[in-house]
Amino acid sequence: MTIKDIPIEQRPREKAIRFGIEELSDAELLALLIGSGYKGKSAIDVANELLSSYFNSMYSLSNSNLASLEAHTGLKEAVALRLLAAFEFHHRLNSPKYQKQDSIKTSDEVYLRYQYLENYEQEVLILIMLDSKNRIKQEKLLYKGTFDSFSIDVRQILQEIILAKAKSFILIHNHPDEESTASDNDILATKMIEKSANNLGIKLIDHIIIYRGGFYSIKGDKNGNKN
Repeated sequence: MTIKDIPIEQRPREKAIRFGIEELSDAELLALLIGSGYKGKSAIDVANELLSSYFNSMYSLSNSNLASLEAHTGLKEAVALRLLAAFEFHHRLNSPKYQKQDSIKTSDEVYLRYQYLENYEQEVLILIMLDSKNRIKQEKLLYKGTFDSFSIDVRQILQEIILAKAKSFILIHNHPDEESTASDNDILATKMIEKSANNLGIKLIDHIIIYRGGFYSIKGDKNGNKN
């Protein structure tokens, strides 16, 4: 059997696109990494044979080495290395070194992390998405250009947050003109975004404006002070 003999909706690649990568079985995930089969066998067939060689244990397979993988019939060196790279990536992500996530709790911490924006000549809008413990899940540059002619896309912001499965978020943009306070448009946009986010149970922590020499917190810090 080849991959072409499998119904389209059951092929690993199409299944991942349609239902999400998390819906794939162990063999289907391996099949995506293996890429293609050989001698009438599909990549899924090869993946199932490979798993059986390691007692159907992904854990055992992930601790294999190049020699043992190459010993598997039909598994070329390039494919074996691709699998080992994926396994090593997994091991590293689960090591203490990579488990530590940066957290942001105050506007001062935001400023220290993004102080470099003071030197930008173009205005940028950055979205920081956080988990329930204020740890950074994802950071994304949403816009770069002239802010005066830019209308914030609330739907895009919320879509990014939902996809990241974040619980709260922080917005940051810079003022290349060195204006040290928020404009009426900044405040209006912040209120609009916060209201839409609240309706979805998502919290806007703050909207920080960075200018040359300092920053301004639209929502203020925990003590209610303006920076």
